[in-house]
Amino acid sequence: MSDTGGGHRAAAQAIEEATHYLYPNMFDILIEDIWKRRTPWPINKIPNSYAWLTGPGLPVWKFMWSSSALLKAHKLVLPSISPVIERKAVRYLKLVQPDIVVSVHPFMNHLGLKWLQGAELDIPFVTVVTDMVTIHPLWICPRVTRCLVSTEAARDYVIKGGMAPGQVEICGQPIGLQFTKIIKDKKSVRQKLGLNLNRPAVMIMGGGEGFGRIYDIARAVARSVPQAQLLIISGRNRPLKVQLEAANWEIPTHIYGFVSNVPELMGAADILITKAGPGTMSEAFVAGLPIIVFGYIPWQEWGNVTYVQEHRAGAYSQTPQEIAELVLRWLDPENDLLQKMAVNASKLARPNASLMIAEKICSLIRDNCPGQQRYLAAPKSRRVSV
Repeated sequence: MSDTGGGHRAAAQAIEEATHYLYPNMFDILIEDIWKRRTPWPINKIPNSYAWLTGPGLPVWKFMWSSSALLKAHKLVLPSISPVIERKAVRYLKLVQPDIVVSVHPFMNHLGLKWLQGAELDIPFVTVVTDMVTIHPLWICPRVTRCLVSTEAARDYVIKGGMAPGQVEICGQPIGLQFTKIIKDKKSVRQKLGLNLNRPAVMIMGGGEGFGRIYDIARAVARSVPQAQLLIISGRNRPLKVQLEAANWEIPTHIYGFVSNVPELMGAADILITKAGPGTMSEAFVAGLPIIVFGYIPWQEWGNVTYVQEHRAGAYSQTPQEIAELVLRWLDPENDLLQKMAVNASKLARPNASLMIAEKICSLIRDNCPGQQRYLAAPKSRRVSV
């Protein structure tokens, strides 16, 4: 994986958690940012530019995404840079000697297979696509052993791109197992969290980095929806948290920084306002939360917005006042739209996605290792490199 945004590491950690849950003490799992740690300078600094590219440098990001898709980067670009970055990655794989490699990043597929060849390792290679609908061509690599995707739309796309139907399976987005334990009794969760039991709760977040116009949206909702309470997650965005805490709120407002109890907060909420990150949206589906999407990373997340709208599980708006008006309309007791969207969101949920992915990965190791019939019963450690 590589830390270009938080989603790739989160997916890797969800797979790790599920693997240990299914097969306790049987695997060594190594989550490696192979781009930052196993490529030479200055190439190893490229991931650090991701936050700028998806923020102030958005025009550059749009150009890079679209041009690399059109120019088939795996054929024209990657071969030219591969010899430059191959040595350290191959040396790492030779040192680790994994029994399987799992890629949760588009850049790690074609390159990863080339590195395995250089390390003289004949082992399974699995791609877990962390984009929900709009798939960059770099995800598509027909030489991998399996390609696991989260939606039917993603499966259709990668098959049209050259993957064999038998290689591709729909598993859902890998998310933490704590989301399988979401309590649907909102009042009991609110009581535990110290929230108002009778006010509907509107949750606002922008991923781990506090992306987007969270402050403006929260202020608009506070002014326009007097019957609500707000749950705002600022993530790692410390200036945003300070700004939120300094405001005078018209309704009960609870402000959080980077938290580990997102499942509880989602269990307490009635509406989620967020960017179109596939992990957050998949978590919201499990919680049965209607979603208002306020932003997306161009190209790779636009399909997620369409996906929510087509399945009538939410809406899209970038304007804080329009978002507040949507919230007010959805919370109208005489309007049953919120309940219908909650049902539709739940229909999209795949709470056991990580377990399914982990099982498929581990079965490939079992099938590829000698003595496979005795494998699951033996307390032998196997290495899974993600």
